[in-house]
Amino acid sequence: MRHAAESKSPKKNTKKGKTVVIVFLSIFIVGFIFGAYMLITTLLNAAREQNTFDDLAQMVQDTDETDDDGALRKYDELYKKNPDFFGWLKIEGTKIDYPVMYTPRDSEYYLHRDFYGNYSDSGMLFIDGECPEKGNYYLIYGHHMNNGSMFGELPKYSDKKFYEEHKTVFFDTRYELRDYEVVAAFYAKAYPKGEEEGFVYYQYKDLSSKEAFNEYVSNVKALSVYDTGITPVYGDELITMSTCNYHTEDGRFVVVARRIKDAPKSTEK
Repeated sequence: MRHAAESKSPKKNTKKGKTVVIVFLSIFIVGFIFGAYMLITTLLNAAREQNTFDDLAQMVQDTDETDDDGALRKYDELYKKNPDFFGWLKIEGTKIDYPVMYTPRDSEYYLHRDFYGNYSDSGMLFIDGECPEKGNYYLIYGHHMNNGSMFGELPKYSDKKFYEEHKTVFFDTRYELRDYEVVAAFYAKAYPKGEEEGFVYYQYKDLSSKEAFNEYVSNVKALSVYDTGITPVYGDELITMSTCNYHTEDGRFVVVARRIKDAPKSTEK
């Protein structure tokens, strides 16, 4: 009797082993299917969003003429589609070639919305709502997307060679054609409210005072990963482009550029 019972033991163990294999195989298959679904969904969303941007680019007219109110006609159709449209930012030789939105009523409205207000993983480039609409400074945010879209390529400015090949940033408003030159690129961090340490670039929203302007420029130049040889002076117009970065928790990468004064422009009322 004892020997008979012992002879059945290996069969029980084999059955248990098969059950474990089946369970793990089922988990693997479910995980694979879910992963494939998420990948396909991400790719489809990225393609859809890119098609939207391509359509928006087609709306930009090939003209430098202005309307009676001084607005550039090239952006008329975009503004009619959505009055939150502020301008267009482009860096040649990169994927950065997008509309820029401005919503002072809700600064982060386009964080996860597309041009038409629909949900979007990548969102839009948008200006901090606390920046004065007609000031000398704009702080522009954009997502660091893994596929390189939006501000996904902005951290490439950590490489001086990349900077030397992409020194110019084109940022038109509805009223002016504007060219900017990069003056600094640096790593930063976003802090929880009340825990800010030292210079916090995103607290600067208005550089209309000489003191604030000089303080900001001094800090960004000190933090820059290389010297561009350009130091803005009070009276210059600046833009700051900011995106997430992964050098530290809540990391950011930031590029500051100065408007080139002799760039072509239209008359703004």
